[in-house]
Amino acid sequence: MTSSTLTDRYVSAVIRGVPAKQRADLEQELRASLADAIDDRREAGADAKTAEHDAIVELGDPIVLTARYTGRPLTLVGPALYADWKRLLTVLELIVVPIVFATLVIVGIVKGDTLGGVIGGAVWTAFSVAVQLAFWVTATFALIERMPSTAERKLVRWTPDMLPETSAKLTSRTEFIVETTLAALLVTAFLLSPFVSPFADAAGAPVPFFDPWIWQTGLAVVLVVVPLLQVGANALKLRGRWTMPLAVGATLVDVVGAVVLIVLGATDHLLNRAFFTAAGWPLEAVGVVNVIVIVVGALAIATSAWENIRSVRKV
Repeated sequence: MTSSTLTDRYVSAVIRGVPAKQRADLEQELRASLADAIDDRREAGADAKTAEHDAIVELGDPIVLTARYTGRPLTLVGPALYADWKRLLTVLELIVVPIVFATLVIVGIVKGDTLGGVIGGAVWTAFSVAVQLAFWVTATFALIERMPSTAERKLVRWTPDMLPETSAKLTSRTEFIVETTLAALLVTAFLLSPFVSPFADAAGAPVPFFDPWIWQTGLAVVLVVVPLLQVGANALKLRGRWTMPLAVGATLVDVVGAVVLIVLGATDHLLNRAFFTAAGWPLEAVGVVNVIVIVVGALAIATSAWENIRSVRKV
C-alpha cells in the first residue's frame, strides 16, 4: 500500500539517527513492518487512519527505536561504568569543593576583605566548582560510554580486595570515649576562659586567654557547636549508623570549624595578646600559634572528607 504522510514522518524520524549506509535497508524494513501492521488492523475492521496511527504507536518512540537498531545507550552513564562514575564524582566533590572553599576564605581574609563578602564569594565559587565537577565528570563518562572500544570495559576492575571493612571497625569504644572526653574538656575550658583567669586588668576583670573578639562576633557559638556535632557523628559511627548524607554533613561541619580557626589565626584574633603581656610571655609566640592553627585547619579540611568517605564504605 502507498505510504501516508504520518508513516513518512515516523520513518524519517527513526532513520535520521542511523548511519547513512544503513538507512536504505532500515527504511525498507521499517516500511514493510508498518505496512503489515496496518493491513492487519484494517482487516480487523479499523479505518485506514486509525490503523496507521495504532501501528506507529505500537512501535513506540522513534528515538528509542533508533537506539535499539544502532545499539546506542539511552542513559548518560550506563550500568557498566556507573560504579566508577559514582566513586570518582563522590571523592572529587567531597575533597575538591571544601579545599576550594577554605582556600578562598583564607585568601580573602588575608587580603582584608569583609568577612561576609569573603564567605558569600567562597560559597558561590565552591557551588560553581561542584556543578562544574558534576558536569565534566558526567560528560566524560557519557563520552566513554559511547566509544565502541570502551563501552563494555570497566575503567577500574573490581576485586574482592576492594570490599569495605565491617561497620564495627568505624570507630572503637575507646576512641569514642577519648575523643568525647577531650572535646568536653576543650569546650568547658573555652567557655570558662572569659571568667576564669590568673590575671586581671586595672578594673579587676579577668584577662581571658582567648581574644574577646571571638565572643563579640558570635564565632564562639561555632567553636562550641562544632565539637558537639563531631561527638554526635562519632556516636553514629560507633553504632554503625553511618550513611553518605551523614558523611557529607560531617564534612561540612568539619570544614566550617576549620575555616573559623583559620580565619581567627589569619586575622590574629585567636589568642588575647593582653594575656601574654600580663603573663610576661613573648608576643612572638602568638604569631607562631596563628601559623600552626592555619596549617592544622588546612590539613583538617584536606583529610576530613577522605576519612568520612572511607567510613561510609565501611558500613
